[in-house]
Amino acid sequence: MAALIPLLRRLLGQARTSTGRVAAFAGRGTRGLHYLWHLLIWSRISAGRSGLLPIELPLEVLSRKGVEVSPPHLRIAGHAQATAFERGFAEVYALLFANLQQADLLSPTRHAIPGPAFRGVYLWDSAFIAQVWRWWDAGVGADVLRAVIDLRDGDRLQHVVTEFHQSRYTQPPLIAWSVLGILDALPQRQARALLVDVYVPLHRYQAWLESNRQLDNGLYAWAHPYESGVENAPRFSNTDESRLRDTRRIAAADFSSYVVVQLETLAQMARRLAQEQEASAFAAKAATLRRRINQLLWDEQAGLYLDRAEAGHPIRISTIASLMPLWAGVPDQRRAARLAQHLSDPSHFGTQIPLPSVARKEPSFEKDMWRGPVWINTAYAVVQGLLRYDRQREAGEIAFRLCQGVYGVFERERRIYEFYDPDALHTQALRRKDGNWWKALTLGRGPQREFVGWSGLVNNLLLEVLLGLELGPARWSLCPRLPRTCRGMHIEIDLPIFGSPPTALDPGPRRTQRLGSTGLSSNRVQLQLRMRDHDRFEGSVCHQGSVARFHTGFAERVLLDRLLQKAQPCATAT
Repeated sequence: MAALIPLLRRLLGQARTSTGRVAAFAGRGTRGLHYLWHLLIWSRISAGRSGLLPIELPLEVLSRKGVEVSPPHLRIAGHAQATAFERGFAEVYALLFANLQQADLLSPTRHAIPGPAFRGVYLWDSAFIAQVWRWWDAGVGADVLRAVIDLRDGDRLQHVVTEFHQSRYTQPPLIAWSVLGILDALPQRQARALLVDVYVPLHRYQAWLESNRQLDNGLYAWAHPYESGVENAPRFSNTDESRLRDTRRIAAADFSSYVVVQLETLAQMARRLAQEQEASAFAAKAATLRRRINQLLWDEQAGLYLDRAEAGHPIRISTIASLMPLWAGVPDQRRAARLAQHLSDPSHFGTQIPLPSVARKEPSFEKDMWRGPVWINTAYAVVQGLLRYDRQREAGEIAFRLCQGVYGVFERERRIYEFYDPDALHTQALRRKDGNWWKALTLGRGPQREFVGWSGLVNNLLLEVLLGLELGPARWSLCPRLPRTCRGMHIEIDLPIFGSPPTALDPGPRRTQRLGSTGLSSNRVQLQLRMRDHDRFEGSVCHQGSVARFHTGFAERVLLDRLLQKAQPCATAT
């Protein structure tokens, strides 16, 4: 029987259609059956979401999908929203696991769906999902990314592939970026194998983009609004998508920035493979593209990067796309500072839950998908851009408010959503392409629930930005960026470790024991951090029975691996 699966998978691939609402309707029925099935099997997770039980992921349940360790575990004290943060953090990993799919007729590897209503392999969703898995089980993240590459159409990475159809389009090219983030979380041999497997397909995908999506001026244009992932944004369409702009000759600020990120990532991959000539070529292309974005898309009057139509006129709508060049390192320091000014202005992007998809003051702003609500994936990218420009204070403040938003909504509504209201800790005013009856029939009228296609990145904001954790094979470190409103907060985090520890400690025999609902083993690290007065912090790190204490300041990096080399046993530590 096992020998028949590759043949069946191949036949199913040949039978897929790239068009047709019949396929989408059939997919809707299948999604409903799958959703009921998941609720029956993962009843403990479902009960946890309903508040009937603590959210638990026992190891015997995890092992059914090949996950051998418990997820990160968070405890917080000394803050009014401690409970909301703890519960929301745990829920993200519960949903992440529920949405993980075993190898099947669709994909030869484990793959991830963004949420119960989206039963397919999506390109940029998978890139972000893999980054959420990186802090739990990087091997799962690697499989999620491999699935996208395995299902490519020639050299094109596809927008989406389901059991019934495949897309004619691509999506934001972020798989290479996500692979690079996974590599340092994997053991060296696995990291090398992943890099070797994906480098050539990703190299060819970049060449395909240059041949099929690059304009004569060197910038990039979406073939269709759906390709951008932000299809009903006012720069592309009206609310219900009854009128769609022809995007094929519009130089897009976000697309061009994503390609810069891909090019610099491919350069780093090539260096790891000792392909110096290719690395130099990728780096040179990235530099050239940055110059073209600055020359053609920067608007001095608005202080933003704006899409530019074929005739050369800017499309004067302030959207989240205008901020994507921060992530790609495009602006100089002066322009980066002007972009940052918009982030603190409540009439622009400085809303209660920050970084709405359209600036709050825009006449086209409304609480409908990409026309105003907050999406955590693009918000995450902007925060990463702030860190790139060493704007530590702003990055910490925005990351904390995003966490407050997502976890606060979960505390009230017991759901993780696809997008969020920039003005409130509830979802009552949110809509999905209002007036589009087909979308209402197939996906409902509001944001999707149980969605971790990128909303799960809220946990990454806590780990990577607020705590500033780096736990790779080169070093373990921490760089706290908690805002001053967190004074008195005490954070405890328990994390699995998959890369080889960069310490000289003898790992000893592998052992596993229980710590509450978390499987605590010798390949885990425990961190404590308390914020004191005037941006001062104190904390400890514990690994393999040894503990080290530290004191540090805001955005000051602590080299945890060096501390552990001089650590004392936990039993005698004071």
